[in-house]
Amino acid sequence: MKRVLLLGGYGFIGAQIRLLFEQQSELLTVTAPRSAELNLVTASEVAWNRLLSDARPDVIVNATGRTSGTPRSLFDTNELLVSRLLTSLEGLNLSPWLVQLGSAAEYGVTATSRPVSEHDPCNPVNDYGVSKLAATQLIQEALSRGAARGVVLRVFNPVGAGQGENTLPGRAARLLREARVQGQPRVTFGSLASSRDYLDVRDVASAVLVAARLGNQSAGGPAAGRAPFPEAASPPVLNVGSGHARRSRELIRCLARLAGFTGEIGEESQGSPRSEVPWQQADVHRLRSLGWTPQFTLEDALQDLWNSLPPPPPVFSSAVRKAASGSTNQ
Repeated sequence: MKRVLLLGGYGFIGAQIRLLFEQQSELLTVTAPRSAELNLVTASEVAWNRLLSDARPDVIVNATGRTSGTPRSLFDTNELLVSRLLTSLEGLNLSPWLVQLGSAAEYGVTATSRPVSEHDPCNPVNDYGVSKLAATQLIQEALSRGAARGVVLRVFNPVGAGQGENTLPGRAARLLREARVQGQPRVTFGSLASSRDYLDVRDVASAVLVAARLGNQSAGGPAAGRAPFPEAASPPVLNVGSGHARRSRELIRCLARLAGFTGEIGEESQGSPRSEVPWQQADVHRLRSLGWTPQFTLEDALQDLWNSLPPPPPVFSSAVRKAASGSTNQ
């Protein structure tokens, strides 16, 4: 039985990985404590060493990460944490198989209508993408000198249950539900003209499982540290996407149908910093060649997201509110 240490197992993607891994009879999954119990960014060297020594992992999956915040908080969570992990592993002389969750934001602007491959250059356009690329480069440097083994998964745009409001799908689901409940005639977003490769988060978890099992094939192989990819001299990176670009406007309309919202969907010209990337689609032939295939559609993912929303707060009429506060006139 392989021992897996899962970092970030209570987050949006990490929770799906944890659920899937716990169903695998050949894996014993050890989930690192929540950040409130052990902050891996600020944890001491002793705490890191204890975590790794106690877990005795054959595989480490790093699903930690922050998608928004100050530049310092992004680099601390996305890059410094990986640096501390690698330092502790090297100090303990441990060499488990690493699966690092990277991001499509590492690529930055890509050519329109051409899927981006793992061999394409990375030019991130925001602090999030820069911090994730810095973590990828740390992993690649450790692999190149034989200090680690593993692979980086560049995850495109995951969608599904438990998604936070710092993402377009998570924020849109809440706004559209509130608009329907409150009878609002219009919901306004930033520009929805961009196209993204959206993927069900459950398919991301299954890709992580495929990547985790690559460690079995690489053990003792001639190219230590490299996953057994079909191409020779391949970078230790795998794109994780649906392989299809969908307009953000299409995603919002699908959510509106799920919400029963029939009002107007407006757009402002100014979008989020990520709208600087107008079009992005993953070339996923390498991951597919390893036996992975998406099992869910975007509509499945949005339905799962919608079903996971907490119940909306009750809407009271003004008379009911006055009665509840004891302010009715006698």
